[in-house]
Amino acid sequence: MSTIAANCDVPVSVKCRIGVDDRDSYEELCEFVDKVISKSPTRHFIIHARKALLSGLSPAENRKIPPLKYEYYFALLRDFPEIKFTLNGGITNVSASMRQGAHGVMVGRAAYNNPWNMLGHVDGEIYGKQTRYISRRQILENYQAYGDSIIDQYGPSRPNVRQLVKPLLNLFHSEPGNSLWKRKADSALRHCKTVKTFLEETLDAISDSVLDKPVNREPSSDEEYFASVDSLLPPKYTTPMHERLVAAST
Repeated sequence: MSTIAANCDVPVSVKCRIGVDDRDSYEELCEFVDKVISKSPTRHFIIHARKALLSGLSPAENRKIPPLKYEYYFALLRDFPEIKFTLNGGITNVSASMRQGAHGVMVGRAAYNNPWNMLGHVDGEIYGKQTRYISRRQILENYQAYGDSIIDQYGPSRPNVRQLVKPLLNLFHSEPGNSLWKRKADSALRHCKTVKTFLEETLDAISDSVLDKPVNREPSSDEEYFASVDSLLPPKYTTPMHERLVAAST
């Protein structure tokens, strides 16, 4: 990390799991963080709150099977207060994790699989801006104007409609009519040349009540977990190096 930092002009960060195979104790995770910060200028870690199993699981299985231990992440916030930690792995509720004190949240596939519930409040929760209580109908109207302007702007080198509407395909995740919307979308994408015609052919699958419902904060299974995470934290970790860094920052 020192070599990387010396050869670039932006801050370096580390993205890691909480452990590997049988080396998965909280103390071992802290020893890794302590070693990195003592030997390099790294001051930002993105923590995927699962360990990795290097044999017997595929990459896809490694993203689901090892249990999540968010308590390790929040214990790092407690034990390394001078370091920035971003939470990653299995996040379905950005709001709950941020309210518990997370420095930041890295959202992966969930942002694509369920964008309405995952991203509806990030402007407020992450960036401190007022949440815009707009509807999916309004989002689609804005996106249609944007998408078709891209088609008009780039001519022969323009992206095709399938590429443009891909971010929209899971907008109705878990809502009534979602399956019909997906089937209509698959059919429309075979011939539609504009985002407008695509929406005209598909949106009758979704009721007005769903289209016009404003974004709201949906409860999730994460809420209770994050609210009680303080009671799950492992014992406090300290080392002479860590104590010196804390003293230097105060």
